[in-house]
Amino acid sequence: MSAYNPLAGFKIKNLISVFSLRDCGNMSLAYGNTKDALENRKKFLSKINIDYQDLICAKQVHGKHIEFVTEKDRSAGSTGYESSLADCDGFITDRLNLPVGILTADCLSVFIYEPRRPAIALLHAGWRSSEANICAQAVKLMREKFGSKAQDMLVGFGPSLRVCCFEVGEDFKTGYPQALTRKNNRLYMDLAQLNSRQLIAAGVLRENIFDPKFCTFCQAGDFFSFRREAQNAGRMISVMALTEK
Repeated sequence: MSAYNPLAGFKIKNLISVFSLRDCGNMSLAYGNTKDALENRKKFLSKINIDYQDLICAKQVHGKHIEFVTEKDRSAGSTGYESSLADCDGFITDRLNLPVGILTADCLSVFIYEPRRPAIALLHAGWRSSEANICAQAVKLMREKFGSKAQDMLVGFGPSLRVCCFEVGEDFKTGYPQALTRKNNRLYMDLAQLNSRQLIAAGVLRENIFDPKFCTFCQAGDFFSFRREAQNAGRMISVMALTEK
């Protein structure tokens, strides 16, 4: 397996939603070994019928700012990091054939599809963005921009550092203590559970959230992990695009 679709179980016909695995190579033009990163992107995106030059990427900053992207943003960050959209950790759009990408190596990518408009959101939800409740921000923006209803939204999670491996120090401060669990006298954070709770609090139905439970740290053969590899870590890419029905 070189790619995975976290929304496959919902049988959506007019959508591309996929994240790359380690054997696809590093997808980041700024982090890890970037020598072959652009070629890796070309190969990966061509397999899902996306022109790599159309991709929109962000300079992710672990915040909660989400951009509504349109045709004017096409190709931002597609061939160089410097042209990526600045200070951004997510995208929403209702435009067809406009692919967006989020890069991760332990942080959670969140895929949201709203079928009525239709519209999509793709989010970079590390612990800081999760603390800022980026999921609720996306739901709010989709309501405002597209008239979306949270109960119609379908959500899938990408791979991330899971609670089994996300150990934090005793001095770790969070506004969401329910996301912490203690095991063998050590403290761990459950990033996926936190985002699930926030989505449900924002009105998304529990049964409409799919979590494949892939751990980037445990599954070294499948995923890059910053916690495991530090500055040498490459990045997986999560990609979404609305297509013609």
